Amino acid sequence: MQVSGIPLITRITALLEPLFSEIIIAGWPAGDPLPPGVRTVADNYPGIGPLGGIEAALKASQSPSLFVFGCDMPWLSGQLISEQAEFFLRNPSDILSARSNGLPEPLHSIYSRRIHPSLVTYIEQGGSPAVIDFFKIVDTGYYDFPVTGEARKTLTNINRPEDIAT
Repeated sequence: MQVSGIPLITRITALLEPLFSEIIIAGWPAGDPLPPGVRTVADNYPGIGPLGGIEAALKASQSPSLFVFGCDMPWLSGQLISEQAEFFLRNPSDILSARSNGLPEPLHSIYSRRIHPSLVTYIEQGGSPAVIDFFKIVDTGYYDFPVTGEARKTLTNINRPEDIAT
């Protein structure tokens, strides 16, 4: 899918490259092209949605923590990601979730790799596939986004071509 004539994956990786030392995409269709330097991982627990992708990325990562986002979020903000990461460094937790108007956004969150064993146990014991349910069993902090149009747009995902209208 393209936004303003640019493939969504190209937009996102161009924004993230200066911010992070590695970019891992979970669940990317085999054979679909990726920008240089981007790694893909297959879900180790297929069929459980984003939680499976988070587990696979945590297992594959070399970094002590990961910024996890939805690949269908075309308007991510480098500034807001940086502010959230700085807050995470000053206020360590297992997970730091963005929150907007009191609602957590599990796919705009920072996950510590140290939660990986707990996540595997949670999945293998049949825990709910809802990511926010996993939040309840680890130390989860929240980073409140400003109530602005830009912040709201940052958390917008696209499910249909008509969602791209800005």
